Amino acid sequence: MTAGLGGGVALEWFDWNVYGLMAAFLAPHFFPSDDPVTSMLSALAVFGAGFFARPIGAAILGPIADRISHKRVMLISITTMAVTSLIIAAMPTYDSIGVAASVILLALRLIQGLATGAEAGVANAIAIELAPPGKQGQYLGLISGTFIQAGIFGSSLCAFFVSAAVPDGALSDWAWRIPFLVGGILGVLVVYLRASLPETLIERAMHSKDELDRVQSSTGDVWRALWKVRFALLAVILVIGSVQIANYAWITGLPNLANGSYEENSTWVFAITTGMGIVWIVSAPYIGKLADHIRPSRAFTIMRLLLVPAFFLMLLYSGPGLGVFSLVMVLGGVVVGFNMSLYNFIAVTLMPKAIRTTGVAVGYALGVSIFGGTSSYLLVWLRSIDMFWVFPVYGAIVALISVAVYREAKRRGYVRVGD
Repeated sequence: MTAGLGGGVALEWFDWNVYGLMAAFLAPHFFPSDDPVTSMLSALAVFGAGFFARPIGAAILGPIADRISHKRVMLISITTMAVTSLIIAAMPTYDSIGVAASVILLALRLIQGLATGAEAGVANAIAIELAPPGKQGQYLGLISGTFIQAGIFGSSLCAFFVSAAVPDGALSDWAWRIPFLVGGILGVLVVYLRASLPETLIERAMHSKDELDRVQSSTGDVWRALWKVRFALLAVILVIGSVQIANYAWITGLPNLANGSYEENSTWVFAITTGMGIVWIVSAPYIGKLADHIRPSRAFTIMRLLLVPAFFLMLLYSGPGLGVFSLVMVLGGVVVGFNMSLYNFIAVTLMPKAIRTTGVAVGYALGVSIFGGTSSYLLVWLRSIDMFWVFPVYGAIVALISVAVYREAKRRGYVRVGD
């Protein structure tokens, strides 16, 4: 069960992150321009557009998952990701079909956003139910920390191997397609693994004595129940959104800045990004275990406050230089990884059982689309207009607000697991 649940989470992040890593290389094929930065910004805008489809997908699929079938929604999500990745790997470019290529690429990213809108909510809701009592943080660290990082790591590792294996110029020419092909093929295996997952959450929620923990009889009831805990939903949005600013800055924004604007050696850029991913994979269960030991609220507060100085560390990377890039990616990336190990667990603790999928899915989708989806674009754009300093200020402010709102939600009694 862990392989099916976690494998789908990993593949979602693999397929999603591959586009971000390849943006600088596929950009000229779909958004040709005399200025490579303009071309890359167009590709990153499409990357961000996929995020804005997620809230719609969460609104449609979340109530279905809470009322009817978690497994069915997860199968829809992973199958769609696999198929669309295969299409991107094979589709014609601007040179072949003109602006239609750009439109099709945008449409595929929007479809991926719709399909994955409820993925995080479903996976995390099931994971908290399967977790042994007293070890929810450690188990969520494995499912929503290690497996997420495995997907990010896998995409970076795949990009590294492709970049190292093909001749100079091939990555920009045609080899950018290979990681998309790999993601599509892996999807077939994950669909098989996910077909074996149980519907334990639905069955348990049907017999709950708590009004907010019982399965709702209609979609309208789901939304009414969610409205009753709207402050907790705001906390979920900020808990997730804040860390996603940092996440996409480190896994796509800074690598694209290195590859596109500073024209660093792409093989080394992907190697450094991959090394950062190893740290994230290994640390996730331990950060979750720490949260079980010292209380989730305390662990979250400590880790989120450490994110503030990490944002300002990126100001060191103001020009070409792989040494400084490595320093920023490793030191700042460790703090980002610690927060990524914890944020899903914290989000899940804020929602009642019967609307947990919808609440986490909607909060996740809004947080990722508003904050994460715009992160890499903002970073590269602000650097291009010599206002790079604005980005860490923005990230730090949202991080501090997320702590304040979460602590208030806890004071109001919305933390339902682990505290």
